[in-house]
Amino acid sequence: MQRKSKYILGIIVLLSIFLVVYLAYPLLLKTGGGNQSRVVLGTYNLPEVQISGGMSVDQAIQSRRSVRSFSSTPLTLQDVSQLLWAAQGITDSERSYRSTPSAGHVFPMEVYLVASDSGVKDLEAGIYHYNPYNNTLEKIVEGDQTSNLSMAAHGQKWVDQAPVSLVVTGNYQKMRDKYPDKNLSTRFVDIEAGHIGENIYLEAVSRGLGTVAIGSFYDDQMISLLKLPSNETPIYIFPVGYQAS
Repeated sequence: MQRKSKYILGIIVLLSIFLVVYLAYPLLLKTGGGNQSRVVLGTYNLPEVQISGGMSVDQAIQSRRSVRSFSSTPLTLQDVSQLLWAAQGITDSERSYRSTPSAGHVFPMEVYLVASDSGVKDLEAGIYHYNPYNNTLEKIVEGDQTSNLSMAAHGQKWVDQAPVSLVVTGNYQKMRDKYPDKNLSTRFVDIEAGHIGENIYLEAVSRGLGTVAIGSFYDDQMISLLKLPSNETPIYIFPVGYQAS
């Protein structure tokens, strides 16, 4: 009788282990593609955004072109601040509205700055996450990673040539939590990425800079290079700089 009880207990233990593994397996699959959280190596303040001045929106639209040849002239921290604010900056601190519209006020997007050696005056080379709530840069990767970013983008040379690149990512699950329909939530994130891209184009033009939208890259290399959290998907690369003469 005692042996039979041990046998039954053993079966119960095995079934319990199997049940735990079965329930945890989908979660392991979801979290296997990236880091669990963003590790910040240092925080850097950006200059206050300048709202007035510059060319009109009409002039920026008229002048907007895709640029694929850049000079080595570095950007300023003011340039970086303006570009990142145009992409995802806070425009209403009380309601946390941003520079681009977001379905359901979800704001599932993140923006990263990849700065080369001497790419930005008074800023070390590296990869930075933009924090729109306090207008700061959070360093997540040390050193000049532009050539690695270019390799991830199928070797497109203008990525390696530009002083900086902005990388836009999206959290599709965050939008899906608001809108369970997968097709609808995916569409909303992709549309929002388009809003961000146009803002980057127009802000670049207004500051005498050029850029080009890039959507062709190896996802796994981008995730590894930027050390993206597991819930973020890379969508866009925007190399930015002064156009080569």
